[in-house]
Order: sequence, then C-alpha cells, then structure tokens
Amino acid sequence: MDSKSIQSLQRINLTSKEGEVIQVRPSQREKVLEECSLSLFGRFLTRRSINLRAAKNLLRNSWKFGTNLKIREVGEGLLQFKFAMNSQLQWVLSNGPWTFDNSFLLLKCWEKGMTAGTISFTHCPLWVQGLQFDLFTEEVGQDIGMGIGQVVEVDCKGFASAQARFLQIRVEILLESRRRHSMGCLQI
Repeated sequence: MDSKSIQSLQRINLTSKEGEVIQVRPSQREKVLEECSLSLFGRFLTRRSINLRAAKNLLRNSWKFGTNLKIREVGEGLLQFKFAMNSQLQWVLSNGPWTFDNSFLLLKCWEKGMTAGTISFTHCPLWVQGLQFDLFTEEVGQDIGMGIGQVVEVDCKGFASAQARFLQIRVEILLESRRRHSMGCLQI
C-alpha cells in the first residue's frame, strides 16, 4: 500500500452509532473460554515458507494425542493447538523445544483478549549441554543459564546417575538478542 492510502485509512473515524458497545450473549462463553484455556499458539521461527500440512502431521505423530489434538491455522503461519486436557498442553510445553525442517516451533499459551494480530513470540526455549566434569553442579548450571537467558530448569538427573556425561540446562532466550556465548565446551 502506498503512503497516501495508509494516511487516508488512518483518518477514518467511527460515528457515535458505530462506536456503541455490542452485548454478546453468554450462553456459550464458558465453553469457548474452556476450549481457549486448553490452547497453545505456535509459529515456526523461520524466514522461509514451511509446509504446514507436513508440520502438523509430524507434530501429531510426535505428540501422540490422536484425535484429542486439534490443529488449525488461525493466521498467516500461526497455528492453534487445542488439547483435550491441561496435562497434554503442559507435556508439550515441558518437553520442547520442538522443531520441523530445522525451524523452532515457538509456543505461547492462550491469554484472554488475544487475537491473531496481537500474539508476539519473544522467547525460545533451548536445552544447553556440556561442561567439564568438575563443574557438574546445580549452582554452576544456574549461573551459566542466567548468563544465557532465563533459567527454566537444570537437569540434576544427569550428574546424579552413574553415567553422567554432561550437564543440561533449559533456558528461555530472548529472540531479539543476537549475542553469542561460549564457555569451554558450552557453545550457543
């Protein structure tokens, strides 16, 4: 659109009749709110086009929720995942990050008032692993994780077992950040 068209559109005002509040009947409101509360919204972090049909099939197969999972496109490249139970939604969130065709699937929980145009994805969860054996402590994991982003979890099971090979840290990184971190064998 050219700048004159955009300026013309910005000058449009509602009449007093058009600006009135419209009352919506509450008959189905509770059911819709419950369905929305069991929803995640997702978008792939990529600049190239994604085969959404193939991505949906892969996620359906990976998550193994069968017909309990509804996936639909609700905006350009924006997917809504509707789950039957909160435990399914939580499982998807805690077992990510999820990828398709080398692109991360960014996920966001539904919030009241959300629209396809207002959803923004600002963080991406990642698992970071590495370190020399003498640094296998939860405190070191927290320190490293905080240096990278927001710490979600430090996997203590790895260094508690007899076969500990590396420390895992789950962090949420800010997508706008273009910093590169490195420490010993830990690289992002």
